[in-house]
Amino acid sequence: MKIVKVEPYVFKVPLVKPFRIFLAEVRSKDHMVVKVETDDGYVGVGEIGPLPEFAGESGATCLAITKERLAPALIGQDPFDIEKLIKRMDAAVKANHLAKSAVDFALHDLLGKILGVPVYKLLGGKYREKVPICWAMGMKSPEEMAKEAVEYVKKGYRCLKAKVGLDPKMDIERIKAIREAVGDKVEIRADANQAYSPEVAIQVIKKMERMNLDLQYVEQPVPYWDIDGMAKVTRSVSTPILADESIFSMHDAVSIIRRNAADIINLKVGKVGGLRVSSKIAAFAEAADFPCMVGSMLEIWSGTAAGAHFAVATKNVSYECELVGPLYYTYDVVKEGYKYVDGFLEVPDKPGLGLELDEEKLEKAVSGEL
Repeated sequence: MKIVKVEPYVFKVPLVKPFRIFLAEVRSKDHMVVKVETDDGYVGVGEIGPLPEFAGESGATCLAITKERLAPALIGQDPFDIEKLIKRMDAAVKANHLAKSAVDFALHDLLGKILGVPVYKLLGGKYREKVPICWAMGMKSPEEMAKEAVEYVKKGYRCLKAKVGLDPKMDIERIKAIREAVGDKVEIRADANQAYSPEVAIQVIKKMERMNLDLQYVEQPVPYWDIDGMAKVTRSVSTPILADESIFSMHDAVSIIRRNAADIINLKVGKVGGLRVSSKIAAFAEAADFPCMVGSMLEIWSGTAAGAHFAVATKNVSYECELVGPLYYTYDVVKEGYKYVDGFLEVPDKPGLGLELDEEKLEKAVSGEL
């Protein structure tokens, strides 16, 4: 069995409403779907949602890299040789981890379909039955965020994430308003997306601690490159610190862990190179007693499904995951997604990722008709 075709497709999907983070306001987003086909007709599908301001990759760069560098590295190869295929992709082009993630997802979907098993069985089987979910809120006024928090707690979510970073004083007011609105039984986490200096981060977090706002953790408070600054914040506050933008590869994760620059790792499977690399990071983190959370690049269903399979299969995913991307978009290119029930994401037992592409919608999305 050999890979005979690797086809990437890029299109833009509007969000239902704008999503504001420190780095950008997102109103629509590029997505890349990749199909990997074998000589006996099996097809695997993967997807990622690049955001240039966050990851340095756009839909256009992912499309070009996949066509010009990754596809030639895969054609003629055995799809079961995942380690060899990853090595070939890394030899073909440095970095470009999002594009590689899409291919990795498609390969795992392909293998699951060939073997007739869901992807989570390829990752070790189910460790948990379903994925606990955290609802992520874009940056708005304290009043608007408190109202949204109450709305999603009523829907069954017991964990909320608030984007912060534009104004430290207002950030504290945002968290305060959310906590007062939902009470003490709901977990709240804050994500600054690199907005603060180490000194400002320490001041803001300590003030929230004195106010007993009881944050589950603070995510990426300082710039991705400032590992010493992250370590200083981690040492200086009682609230746990989670690393996100500082980790785009297995080597980044090792650096964060060795330097004790965080307490928790945001393991975005669509950001670090895919499921195979993510499994290695999770294992290393577990050995170092660093728990993980599976975050999101706001993928649509195919990319979100890959994260969900990883989350149900991986012991060291100890926190509510942020696999909520499909809920933000006006349309998708699969016929039916998974189900969110009372703050959990249920993962089906169908082969591969358990999704079927809507070919007509995909064609219209690529042509700009949707």
